[in-house]
Amino acid sequence: MASTSSNMQSLVTGDDEPDSDGMALTRLATRLQNRIPDLCVLKTFYDGRETVPLQSVPKAATTTASAVYRRFVDICPLNLAHTIADAVITSQHPTGFRLVADKTMRSTDADDMWDKCGMDVRSLNMFMDAAIYGAAYAMVLGKENPSYIQRLSPWSTVVSDDKDSAVVYGWSEEEQIERLTLYRIVRNDDGEIQSIYSRTAKHEVKSRTLPSDSVDDEDTVYDLANDDSKKRPEFEAQFEWEGQSSGDDWKFALDCGCLPIVQLTTPNGKGQFEASLKTLRSIDQQRFQRFCIQEMQAFKQRWVSGDMPEYYQKSDPAVKAGKAQAGDKIDYSELFEMGPAALWLLPADAKIGESSITDITPIVNAAASDVKLLAGATGTPLSILSPDVAGSAEGAKLTTRMLRLKVRDMNMRANDAFVLLLKMALTASGSNASEERFETTWEPLELPSELEQCQAAAQVKGVLPLKTIARRYLHMTETEIAEMIQDAQDTSFLNAMARQNAALDSSAKQTDATMNDSYLGDGSGLDSFSTGSGSDSMSSDVPSDGLPSDDSSDVMGV
Repeated sequence: MASTSSNMQSLVTGDDEPDSDGMALTRLATRLQNRIPDLCVLKTFYDGRETVPLQSVPKAATTTASAVYRRFVDICPLNLAHTIADAVITSQHPTGFRLVADKTMRSTDADDMWDKCGMDVRSLNMFMDAAIYGAAYAMVLGKENPSYIQRLSPWSTVVSDDKDSAVVYGWSEEEQIERLTLYRIVRNDDGEIQSIYSRTAKHEVKSRTLPSDSVDDEDTVYDLANDDSKKRPEFEAQFEWEGQSSGDDWKFALDCGCLPIVQLTTPNGKGQFEASLKTLRSIDQQRFQRFCIQEMQAFKQRWVSGDMPEYYQKSDPAVKAGKAQAGDKIDYSELFEMGPAALWLLPADAKIGESSITDITPIVNAAASDVKLLAGATGTPLSILSPDVAGSAEGAKLTTRMLRLKVRDMNMRANDAFVLLLKMALTASGSNASEERFETTWEPLELPSELEQCQAAAQVKGVLPLKTIARRYLHMTETEIAEMIQDAQDTSFLNAMARQNAALDSSAKQTDATMNDSYLGDGSGLDSFSTGSGSDSMSSDVPSDGLPSDDSSDVMGV
């Protein structure tokens, strides 16, 4: 790297010191532009737009045949790259964040920030970038506009190996200006971070230098991938610094001790199918050859051999019919026309031959064998690449082991990136999260059914706490657990209120029943009261004439 940089010309005019910002920007921008052709190839294969080399088309073919061959070039690609990448992308699903601490295991603030920044969709785009191109990028902004986290494209972003510097490419069609923004960390002699700043260089140009992965640049990308004669993109050394460096906007990144740009890479920095591009090309080539053979067999080649006259004679039927004249050269291509009712008039000693059928079974078997080898090389279950593969459930579980390990590895790498993004976003929003430890929670690689989850939760009920069961066996997020606890408290309160209301209603009904039996019955209660019958009678206080006695004033309140 040092020998290369010593001979490298700075893209920024007048800034060519060995450790200057201009040379740091130049090194990263050169790495970015050199990676663009590979990105074009990867996108082309993922979109299924790769073509077999044009040298495969016979140059001596007629105009009609050449058009047929070129059509085979367009339709022969078998889009296996898309399937290989999607097998990993669709298996990654973050469900929330845990705050790793002694007192609490919940971090609803991180979940809220995740939802606020729309990371459910942005994370899928990052997973796709990592699976296709080998790297994904995201950036945290100091202000919410409209969210703290912004996804960056690997077509426009590159980070140094030590993660102390990064460059982001931008193009403004209205201004006709392209910009390269440098982000850099300054360390002291002990390696501690002193400051983080950014600086932008601009260059006026009529069209953008680097293509993008947008729909507008697809034709350029496909041409660059399929045609080796196309010119590779290259920056012109005519950039100029736009203003001075600024570090005021990256205080939150300084608190977290990293650049505001976060990188997520695969283990080798390559796409999931990048190492198997040659195998994918060979499969496409075999399909092209099979199409050509099938087309040739659909229209068999026929020929006529023997002592065939070259010129018409007077005795020929065509001359007698007036369709030709004696001495004219015979055009056999017109005589032997193809058709359901066509008749051929042949000389007595003429013989007709026809091309035999070519067995394409070996070619099909060879292509199927290549698909199996591709599945093993990429760690993709063969049942995904070849749906007609049959086997037992245990065998299918074994074949998916490599995919599970690959997804688990990517989840661990994504955890570091996502935690760093959330810490910076929370710090930028004013929260004191720079010193906290977070952990990303993931949906299981093989999500069990609801019945299996309930059975597993029932087996450990009474052994583990409710929150642990919900987290490990029901796979609920921290936000969902918090909602569950709140719902349980609300349900307990409502049940207690219902029981109290039921008790009051029962007591009121019992009182009404007693009053009815005492005062609104058939008079037996009053008779007993007046006659003094029963143990609870008050006859001793009431004389026989019905008037209260002298002691009754204390009882009746008179």
